[in-house]
Amino acid sequence: MKHILRSWTFWIRLELGDECREYLDRITLPRLRGAPGNLYATALFRGLPDGTLEVVVASVWENLESIRGHAGEDLLQPSVEPEVRAKMVDRDIVVRHALIDPIDPAAGVPPETLRGGLSPLPAA
Repeated sequence: MKHILRSWTFWIRLELGDECREYLDRITLPRLRGAPGNLYATALFRGLPDGTLEVVVASVWENLESIRGHAGEDLLQPSVEPEVRAKMVDRDIVVRHALIDPIDPAAGVPPETLRGGLSPLPAA
C-alpha cells in the first residue's frame, strides 16, 4: 500500500528564519510526529534572491484516514494559527498530497528516525 506525502509551502522574510525554525521544531513538527498514522515529518528551508525564505512542511502518513484524524475533514485546508499567518509573506492556499512508495527501513532509513528528524546521509 502506498503512503501519502502531505506538504504545504509558505514564505517568510529571511530574517524570521531562526524564529520559524525554532517554532516548527518546538510546536509543529512534534505535533505532526505524535499524530496517529504519521510516519515522518520535517521542514525544508530555501533562501530566495528576493529576501524571502521558502518553507515546506512535509509529512508522510499511512493513509487518508490518519490525515483526516489529524487535520479534520477538509484535507486541503492548512491549519495555521493567526499569529503565525501574520508573519507570512505568502502561502499556498491548499495542502498538497501525493502517493509515494512506502518508507522501508531496510532501504536505509533507520526506523528511529521515521518519527522525527532527518536521517544522516549514507556514507559515500
